[in-house]
Amino acid sequence: MDYNLGLDLTVLNNRLKFNTDVYWKDTDPMLVTTSIASSTGRDSYITNLGAQRTKGVSFNVVGTILENTEDRLNWSLSLNGRHQKQNYRNIGSSLELLNDELKSTSLTRYRDGGSPTDIWAVRSAGIDPMTGKEIYIKKDGSYTFDYDINDEMVVGNTEPLLEGVFGTNLYYKGFSFSAYFRYRIDADYFNTELYNRIENLKTTEMTSYNQDKRALYDRWQQPGDQAQYKKITETVSDNETAPMTSRYVQKENTLSGESISLAYEFGEQKWLKKVFLKNMTIRANMNDIFRCSTIKAERGTSYPFARTVSFSVNMTF
Repeated sequence: MDYNLGLDLTVLNNRLKFNTDVYWKDTDPMLVTTSIASSTGRDSYITNLGAQRTKGVSFNVVGTILENTEDRLNWSLSLNGRHQKQNYRNIGSSLELLNDELKSTSLTRYRDGGSPTDIWAVRSAGIDPMTGKEIYIKKDGSYTFDYDINDEMVVGNTEPLLEGVFGTNLYYKGFSFSAYFRYRIDADYFNTELYNRIENLKTTEMTSYNQDKRALYDRWQQPGDQAQYKKITETVSDNETAPMTSRYVQKENTLSGESISLAYEFGEQKWLKKVFLKNMTIRANMNDIFRCSTIKAERGTSYPFARTVSFSVNMTF
C-alpha cells in the first residue's frame, strides 16, 4: 500500500518551479527467502513473513536564470533530492536461524525495528598501542580483547541522509550545454576492499602472492605504534574468517559527474540545403567522467568505474 502527499508550486512568471512529495509504503507481508536443510531436496524456500515500512521525502527545484526568446537564450539551474528510511516490523523470532547463519558472512540482519540498509557488526575501539590487538566494545560498553559475535549492534546505515542530482542547462543561438552531478551525503559504507585485502588475508595468501602494501606498512609493529590494523601475527588461517567490526565502517560523501554535454544545432542554414540537409546537430557527451569521495573503495579490473566519452552527429534530410 503506497501513500503520497505532494505539492507543486510555480512562481515568478514560471521562472521558479518547485515540487515535493512525502511518501510512505507498507509492504505487509514481505517475501523472504529462508534457508532449509538440503535433505529436504531444496536449499531454500520463499515465504510471506513480517512487514516493511518505507518513509521518505523527495523534492525537485528548477529555476530559470536567463530567458530571451528573440536571442534564443535560456539558462536554468535544477536540484533534486531524496531522504528515506526503512524498517522491519512483525518479524519476531521467526528469522533468528537465518540471522545466525548471516553472522559470519554478512552485515545484514532481519530484526524488528531494524532496516534493510543497516550495517550490523561488533563495535571496535581500535588497535591497542601496547599489544597490537583489536579492542572490542561489548553491549554494556566495557572493553575486551575477546571477540563475541553476540555483542553485535547497528554500527551504520548505507542509506544516505540526502542524495540526488543538481545541474545546469544553457541554450544560446544553437549552442547548448548541460552538466549534471550526482551527490550522496552522510552515508555509511563497510569497506570490504580493505577488509579482504588486509585483515582477512589467509596465511597461504601472505606467503604465496603479492599483497597490498598496507597489509604490512600500516600494521602495528612495536609497542607504542598508533596503527590502523592489527599486528601481522593476527593473520587468520585458511579455514578462518576475520571478524567484521565497526573499524571498517567509513563515512561516505560522494560527488560524481553524472552527465556533461556540449552541442550545436545548425538549424536552417543555407549551406545545409546545398548538401540536401534540413538540419544537423553535433554533440559531445561525457558520462561518469569523474568521482570524488571521502572513502577510497577499490573496484579492481572486473568491475571498474566506467568513464564514457562519446561524439555524435544527427542529420535530418
